[in-house]
Amino acid sequence: MGTGAGAGMQAVGAGVGAVGAYNQSLGNRYAYDYQSQIARNNAGVAEWQAQDALTRGEATAANHLLKTANLRSTQTAGLAARGIDIGEGSPLNILADTTFMGERDAGTIRDNAAKEAWGLRVQAANFRSNAEFLSARARAERPWLAAGTTLLTGGSSASSSWYRGGGGGGGGGSGGDAGAAWM
Repeated sequence: MGTGAGAGMQAVGAGVGAVGAYNQSLGNRYAYDYQSQIARNNAGVAEWQAQDALTRGEATAANHLLKTANLRSTQTAGLAARGIDIGEGSPLNILADTTFMGERDAGTIRDNAAKEAWGLRVQAANFRSNAEFLSARARAERPWLAAGTTLLTGGSSASSSWYRGGGGGGGGGSGGDAGAAWM
């Protein structure tokens, strides 16, 4: 194959490579945009889950306090049925302990729900941060620049081959009249 044909094939290869580089960069941009939207959706879901954790925690704590009140009422009725004075001494301490422990447990339930919500909100913040990173990556993709860079690199290789092979009219690439072929 002659020097001109080899250089021509390199030029065609550069053109095909440029199209491939453009398509790859464009595909990357679309992929980053898609992944960014998925991360935003995940952040929204994590926020909903955090709010749900707080709502469930409050409902569970309220339910626990109702059970504690029911237990205290049962204790009061049982002590009173035996004729025990519930206004002083051990019976009063039993009722006070029941109330205290119920309120403490309800506080623990709320605290655990708050911790769960905090973890989910941190996760949501991480998703949002990742979404911003992916959006920046999508914006940084430049399909035309990728194609142009590939075309210039390939074109440079093709012209070097052409000149080295003497296709520029300078007799073997000695420099002579090489520029005249492009004018």
